[in-house]
Amino acid sequence: MTLSDGDRALELTPAGLEAALKLRRRLLHQQRLYSTGIRKLFGFLPTRARITLWNGAAFMLGAPRDMGTFICDLDGIILRDQYDIAGRPAGMTVIDAGANIGVFSLYAAALGAKRVYAFEPVAETLKMLRRNLALSRAGAAVRAFNLALGETEGRAEIKYGIDGAGSAMIAGEDTVNAGVYYPFRRQVRVAPLDSLVKGRVDFVKMDVEGYEAKALAGAGGLINRWKPVLSLAAYHRPADRRTLRRALSRLQPGYRARFNAFAEEDLCCEFGGGGQA
Repeated sequence: MTLSDGDRALELTPAGLEAALKLRRRLLHQQRLYSTGIRKLFGFLPTRARITLWNGAAFMLGAPRDMGTFICDLDGIILRDQYDIAGRPAGMTVIDAGANIGVFSLYAAALGAKRVYAFEPVAETLKMLRRNLALSRAGAAVRAFNLALGETEGRAEIKYGIDGAGSAMIAGEDTVNAGVYYPFRRQVRVAPLDSLVKGRVDFVKMDVEGYEAKALAGAGGLINRWKPVLSLAAYHRPADRRTLRRALSRLQPGYRARFNAFAEEDLCCEFGGGGQA
């Protein structure tokens, strides 16, 4: 993994990554101070990252202003394989719900996904995602949509920032991201996944800041027809591990869920696979 600012480049070592993550934990929600600390740590403030995977595939990411989230995502989504997609068959069709700036979408494409459908409701963040697709020349593999996934078609108010932070969320649930400051709110389109994707789906990643059960409910037809692997964020509320299992069981009782904490806490759900019902 190489970080650069256009003039200088630095290969990110395990020690350098750990120092950056330690700094993030100390300066959580203090973006300006964190960026200053990263500039001192690396000798410059990175504006891009080039990721080369074990299979030789590579992609580029532009760094958002929220450098702390960016570093954590490089570590969690890619290095720790948070959503448990590495090692799965090439040629999959993948859903990325809560795509943010495209880290997971581009990672999935580099691992061999044939098609990735990326859903990001914040228009400013979607622009960053599309810039990253252009940087990596991934437009043929990844299709990006400006909407939120939910149970039914409609509109909802979203709370968000414009710095690339991955914490944008549908408003109304104050127990999720209680410590996060949201400077902006707006109405966005919400649509069920069943109405958007009609063909085969093999893998669904959902990390939508506490809206996972609603997004699942809107994908019941797809889940029952194709029985994709489901990787669900289960850390937004203390009861998520239990309530998401129940929500999935109501849709399709043949799934088994396996808890992982590779980075954040997630449920990897496979039809007929090992794990708890």
